[in-house]
Amino acid sequence: MTLFSARFPINGYLPPPSQNGEQTGSVLAAALTGASSFIRQLGCDPDIIARSVGLQVADEQPPTLALRLEDYCNLFEEVARQSGRYDSGLIYGQQFQPDQLGLIGYIALTSATLEAALVNLVELFPYHQRATQTRLVRMPGGFRIEYRITDPLISHRAQDAELTMGMFCNVFRRALGNSWRPDAVWFEHTRQASTADYAAAFDAPVFFQRDTTALLFSDAGLDVRMPAANTGLLAVLRESLTRLDHSASLAADRRDDLLLQVRREVHDMLPQGIVKLPVLAEKLGVPRWTLQRRLDSVGVTYTELVDETRRNMAQSYLQQRGMPIGEIAYLLGYSEVSAFSRAFRKWYGVSPQAFRKGK
Repeated sequence: MTLFSARFPINGYLPPPSQNGEQTGSVLAAALTGASSFIRQLGCDPDIIARSVGLQVADEQPPTLALRLEDYCNLFEEVARQSGRYDSGLIYGQQFQPDQLGLIGYIALTSATLEAALVNLVELFPYHQRATQTRLVRMPGGFRIEYRITDPLISHRAQDAELTMGMFCNVFRRALGNSWRPDAVWFEHTRQASTADYAAAFDAPVFFQRDTTALLFSDAGLDVRMPAANTGLLAVLRESLTRLDHSASLAADRRDDLLLQVRREVHDMLPQGIVKLPVLAEKLGVPRWTLQRRLDSVGVTYTELVDETRRNMAQSYLQQRGMPIGEIAYLLGYSEVSAFSRAFRKWYGVSPQAFRKGK
């Protein structure tokens, strides 16, 4: 196989988006195709969940509209929490077909062969989803597709990783049939759902707390022609995707950015101890009463925001097995490990130690 020599020239296209971790994450709205009806199937109200994370999930929104990646990840974490279905990312990814993914999906489908589809998918995915790294790595007898979000403020992203691996699998299945399965799947995070849920989703060994999220596959069948191969259409789709300006869509987003600003400031200030509202207001450059009024207007209290930020950060840190629990307590603003343990047990019903061992 010639997977690494099959790259298409991109003369005339914009340079690849920065993948240095400095970029704010964004994703095209096509990634939410069918999300509204899916959330209802789980017994939840999509409008309530979407408002809680600052998103709209209407199916009619333009597929090339750029959304904040942090909001997108938080949406699926909130779906899992409210529904109690921590396999929801797996389910969403399993049923999500390439042609629902907008430009990047059609780019894969119109590629000449499965090999070319994977090269295009990996090369161009950061145009579909900014602050994201994707790459192909040669392994004995095959390859792996690695996937990693690089926005440092997105700490809670297990559901996103699981649904993305499901989406990637469906590119293979479009060429090789529904019986295709990967050799293995890796995740950076701890196990979220049952072993049976992962078996149903991938029918392959699944490993957790790896250095990267990845889909491992053999090199068999990579020369199979994609059913919708179309060289002329592929060129048009590639140019359309690489010329999209995510920042223009985000700048046109009129929703109140207050919650995002507050979460980011709390994230940065927590290691200094308890974050007081007057201190935060000063950091944001607004009077305390103005900040309080604006929080009231969006139906959330400052205490709830701090608690939510701590909860999300705690889960992310505990998935990093090399990080001592005492250090995590400090980073979350707790003066004692016992105080952190009490708070964590209130959030998740188990101690931090038990959560780290796999809940």
